[in-house]
Amino acid sequence: MKKELTDQLLMVEKYIQNVLSGDRIAGEYEQLSIKRHLSDIENTDKTGLYFDEKAVLKAFAFFGLLKHSKGEFAGNPFELSDWQAFIIYSIFGWKRKDGTRRFRYAYTEIARKNGKTTFAAAIALYMLVLDGEQGAEVYTAATKHDQAKICWTEAKHMVEKSPALKKYIQAFQLSLVMESTLSRMEPLASNSEKLDGLNVSCAIVDELHAWKDDSLYMVLKSAQGARKQPLMFSITTAGFDKNSPCFSMRKTYIDILQGIKQQDNTFVMIFTCDQADDWHDPQTWIKSNPNLGISISPEYLQEEFNSAINRGGTEEVNFKTKNLNQWVDAPEVWIRDDRVTACDLGITEEMLIGKMCYAGLDLSSHVDITALALFFPNIDGKKAAKVHYFIPESKIEENEDRVDYRKWAAEGRMFVTPGNVIDIDEQIEIIYKTLKKYNCRNLSFDPAKAYHGTIQGLQKKGLTRMLDEFPQNIKNMSAPTRELQKLVEGAEIDLMKDPVLRWMFRNAVAYTDGNDNIKLDKKRSIQKIDGVIALIDAVGGWMSHPKPEPYVKSEVKVLNF
Repeated sequence: MKKELTDQLLMVEKYIQNVLSGDRIAGEYEQLSIKRHLSDIENTDKTGLYFDEKAVLKAFAFFGLLKHSKGEFAGNPFELSDWQAFIIYSIFGWKRKDGTRRFRYAYTEIARKNGKTTFAAAIALYMLVLDGEQGAEVYTAATKHDQAKICWTEAKHMVEKSPALKKYIQAFQLSLVMESTLSRMEPLASNSEKLDGLNVSCAIVDELHAWKDDSLYMVLKSAQGARKQPLMFSITTAGFDKNSPCFSMRKTYIDILQGIKQQDNTFVMIFTCDQADDWHDPQTWIKSNPNLGISISPEYLQEEFNSAINRGGTEEVNFKTKNLNQWVDAPEVWIRDDRVTACDLGITEEMLIGKMCYAGLDLSSHVDITALALFFPNIDGKKAAKVHYFIPESKIEENEDRVDYRKWAAEGRMFVTPGNVIDIDEQIEIIYKTLKKYNCRNLSFDPAKAYHGTIQGLQKKGLTRMLDEFPQNIKNMSAPTRELQKLVEGAEIDLMKDPVLRWMFRNAVAYTDGNDNIKLDKKRSIQKIDGVIALIDAVGGWMSHPKPEPYVKSEVKVLNF
């Protein structure tokens, strides 16, 4: 047994090496999950986290007791694939200072037929039997009871196939019970009468893409508060609904993998083809199907592909979504993150002072983010953008957007005003002083916000002649939106290494009308894009005004208001 467990550790190490070396064809997000783990290993002295190999061996030993219950593998021992072993290795190996598990949330997204239900059932059984919780409550959760029963039933069959587990677990019609610890495992749906009084130690969230809202998820999450190391394990295939809670969560999880957001209690693994991949190429399919050749045959995928090609339409969408794990109907991010991060031309803030610029102001309600963007069309022959943000202190405390507002504020990237609303007088004063540092030609703003106290205050400051109404209709916004897109995708503008702006670019979704006009859509953009909108307004102001005289490097003109 010890050799088998050691072999599984070696399998994980080899898996990591193969992903990093390219010997294993892996998608971007799979690679990022591996790199995140290795980075965390290198930084344990800073984070206080540590890796417990004994806990991993304990988990591996338990999975060795399980057997498959159906299909060609029925009755055979449940052998972890290398990717499954890595997930177990990560979830159960990482610990906090107090010895409890680091990861309280885990998200795995994978194409169908890769054994996800069996895998989830095995994790549920481990949490029932060996998690060390007295009175453990483990639930397989879904919006409908029939769906919730699928994973639970698989777990029940695994118990029935395992002589070791049958000694400790009794199977009832809708419950698995371990009397020695007063623990139980049950299926749970959103319409269940048992939602009150839950004390959840583990929830298996099955096919999260199909959940129309997050009400059950939030019930399960809040019901874990009394547990010392609860686990919410979500496993799903991609879906079609871009407004689903799953897609919204997925976006946050990708931000975590890319280092845009920090969330140490959440493990993420997403198996999918990359954006640049040709879905016709069978060589890329393994990125979405890590169990290819094990639980899913190449012949099956090829047949599904042939059907998608021959019939097109719905068949093609289904193949991409279910077999390649792609959110086909999900909105595409306007500009890829790697294009945004490439916009680093070496311009410093000192180089901007006194230089000609055009400003854009995206005004929010007083309880949200306001953004002031400055667009510099010529800094030593290059273009640059500098964005300032205003935010009330309460928004930092609530942090519903799950980003590190506090860190950004400490770095001076955001102006924070005490209380629940932005201090308009302070905001006016900061905008006025900011514009005075530069040779600012105009300030573009949405005329629908002309009532806003900030506009009125700037007028009282004597800036009326430089305040330009810039309507936010698609016809007016299209040209500057395309111009900014061209500048960013061509790395022709310095975005000043602004992590807030980078995050907002990641949130931006564009809408195109029948006349090929384009505009960013705040409703379809899942999170904040205020800084990007302000920058488009600034670019629009630049495009709308007569071009000044040719740039003279030694010239420094500061507009006297």
